[in-house]
Amino acid sequence: MVVLAAGAGRRLRRETAGGPKQLVEVGGRSMLDRLLELGASLRLAPLVLTRQAQAARFEALGVEVLVVEETTHMLDTLCLAHRRVAEDFVWIGGDTLFADGEPVRDLLASHRAERPYASFLYRRSDRHLAKMLPSSPVPRVTLTRQGDFPFSLPNLGIQCAASFADLAIEPRGEFVQRALDRGERILFREYRAPVFEIDTPEDLAAARRHFS
Repeated sequence: MVVLAAGAGRRLRRETAGGPKQLVEVGGRSMLDRLLELGASLRLAPLVLTRQAQAARFEALGVEVLVVEETTHMLDTLCLAHRRVAEDFVWIGGDTLFADGEPVRDLLASHRAERPYASFLYRRSDRHLAKMLPSSPVPRVTLTRQGDFPFSLPNLGIQCAASFADLAIEPRGEFVQRALDRGERILFREYRAPVFEIDTPEDLAAARRHFS
């Protein structure tokens, strides 16, 4: 399970004191602890992608770390995972917490059984940057804050290693659509429980209320 933790977390500086925001407490446990618990339930070993300045904090916790350069976008960071990952993998935003892990486990089981190009959860929400519009013959998936979309995809995916080739093409945010357009099989499953992407103090407060 690739945990993306290379961001600066500037909007949570009062909580982090300059450290990784994944170590901030949410409901009595750190975000990282909750992510590691999810990985353990999926029977996956975690790999944390982070910047050199934060690597020692994660290594001290006994977590495998891949040091990457600071990037401007989460998918740029994900693309760098190709240095260590050579088979199907789960990735998750290091500031993303799922209230219910069972749909994630079900998605992984379906992915293992059907061996698609990729698998994603979607929600009836516009909260997440990746948006999905059902259409024929294939859905439309894009990264945008503009327009009206009925569904969005939280920051979690299950992908084959071949997807790194699509991620390497700019704009990286269109890699899912490129795969759909050429006929790759991609699974989408609806997720109905709360998801928390903790970018701001308000996001953190909402997650703490839920998990406490």
